[in-house]
Amino acid sequence: MTEREFTLEEARAALAAARPAFEELREVEQQIGVLSRELAQVRERSRGNGRAHGSHERETAGRLTVLGERARRLLAEITAAGAEVKGLEQGLLDFPTTIEGRPAYWCWQAGEPDIAWWHPRESGFAGRRPIDPAAPPGSGEA
Repeated sequence: MTEREFTLEEARAALAAARPAFEELREVEQQIGVLSRELAQVRERSRGNGRAHGSHERETAGRLTVLGERARRLLAEITAAGAEVKGLEQGLLDFPTTIEGRPAYWCWQAGEPDIAWWHPRESGFAGRRPIDPAAPPGSGEA
């Protein structure tokens, strides 16, 4: 299957569709981190004092399973919109395109109001460049 490429206008529409799921996914991942640390502590206490904390351990593991399934569904929703998750912690989404004849991404970071950056695919986030406002939106060029 050929990878979809987005015009700037299409990427902005895809961002609007994917953003709520992405924001929820970031929250779910934080909750998973908290519960994972809690589960590790419960298991460590059980080993340290020889007492089982079975019900608490089972409950925490069950909650982790539910959150993991939720995270998978949210990720599927985001990728169905065409976005590529490049970093949950940093809040990065990319949308494939071609700019200046090179494979590139329209780049968005959580906290930004809209897509205002792009970067060549090989450079990653460090190579972000502002979108030229003189280029017509949806042209596929920056």
